[in-house]
Amino acid sequence: MPTTEIAYKTYFDEFEVKSLVLEPTINYSLFKTEIKDKQAKQLKVFSKLETGLPMFSGTSFGSQVHFQNAYQTPVQRWFPYREGYSTMLVNAFIKELKITGNVFDPFSGSGTTLLASRINNLSSFGIDANPISVLVATVKNEQYNKSDIENILLEIERIKSFAKSNEKYQTLFDLADKVFNQEVLQSMLQFKEHIKEIENEKTRNLFFVGWLSIIEDVSNIKKEGNGIKYKNRKRTPTGYTNINKDVWEKQTFPDNKFDFVKTKLLKHLEKIIFDIESNYGNCEKKPTIFKGSCLNFDKFFLDEIQFTFFSPPYCNCFDYFEIHKVELWLGDFVTNKEEFRLLRNTGFRSNTNSLNNKPIIYKNENLENLILLFNSEKLWNSKIPNVVRGYFDDTYTLLNKLYRQTTQGGYVGIVVGNSAYSGVIIPTDILIAEIAKKIGFKVKSIFVTRHLTTSSQQKQELEFLKNYLRESIVLLKK
Repeated sequence: MPTTEIAYKTYFDEFEVKSLVLEPTINYSLFKTEIKDKQAKQLKVFSKLETGLPMFSGTSFGSQVHFQNAYQTPVQRWFPYREGYSTMLVNAFIKELKITGNVFDPFSGSGTTLLASRINNLSSFGIDANPISVLVATVKNEQYNKSDIENILLEIERIKSFAKSNEKYQTLFDLADKVFNQEVLQSMLQFKEHIKEIENEKTRNLFFVGWLSIIEDVSNIKKEGNGIKYKNRKRTPTGYTNINKDVWEKQTFPDNKFDFVKTKLLKHLEKIIFDIESNYGNCEKKPTIFKGSCLNFDKFFLDEIQFTFFSPPYCNCFDYFEIHKVELWLGDFVTNKEEFRLLRNTGFRSNTNSLNNKPIIYKNENLENLILLFNSEKLWNSKIPNVVRGYFDDTYTLLNKLYRQTTQGGYVGIVVGNSAYSGVIIPTDILIAEIAKKIGFKVKSIFVTRHLTTSSQQKQELEFLKNYLRESIVLLKK
């Protein structure tokens, strides 16, 4: 197959991308006698979906779509949002596509697209169902003047002089004793009560984000893989072993737990005030951010959109509310299990906890052919076929609404990863392209940025299909 080149210049050169070359499609006839019937049937669907699509190598974007350096990047480091991407990535697309109008992110997360829009002095909108995301994106995109800085510095000095209280603080989070050392928990709750009493709203919100950001550092949990893991549970060559929690805490925390928590909080707040005083991202434009479902964004604003750039939850059963469960409960964003359940149901149908009995309207023949290949005995949950159907039903609804509100000649950029269930790959990038074309979009480019891994159980079964297990940027044009 001859290669096709597309010359991207100027701002994409930041990624050392001077031309992006079409990746050759796997030759189905070459492998059909060597691979299993299920793999052959998948290849047939993939080849059909890829026909005519502008597929390009985008490996230079790889480190930016899964942004490992967020923890040391000004403003992005204010909250450890592991699902985020780089402002540099969004900036490159804004510059290359010559965006001058409104920008939108229907999954605003920690506010990266909105921050990049501000840096480029563009008006922007964001929406997210997770109240933590709304708070973090709002704080990161706030305008802090000289008076605000003085307030922040004053509150930092107050915290420095803070002493441990003898009061017994309470939380509704029923797993708090398992997640925290008792002295650490009491210290965290004492600082939370103090922060809630700060009169200035900007300062209060900023300090609350700082407080939320240290939870993982001072607790017995860490975000890993597809959920939360306990730090006192260690992986060994022969499997996992549990270290007694009291023993682990004695090895991990100093004697003075209150000073330990206070130091963590102050160090994080000092990073934040450093970024603010350095005027990072300080410009005239301020985004408008809504709390709600991306599927209802048209109920919040009706402005035309020139550029939408986002990363939806991947169709991999990863529960983004579950991974922020500790912050949601300890931060009083939810106060009972019913509230937590309802919050999960406002999200995209990307996991088994998000299914909310919504009817599935959009039907896709290629998707159904892949779902038919699922081995029900290998699926860890019988709801997975409907999760996959619901995911693309929600995708269809979102893209339809985006098409109606996007300006003629406007763009939609989507960072997305493919997934696999029981040896069957769900090629989200090219399925999104198919849906978009049916709605009326032109598929401008699909940049394959990096290849993903899968479970050891699926590796052998997916050997000939592993190139389709990837993370891509799908660029659409109206």
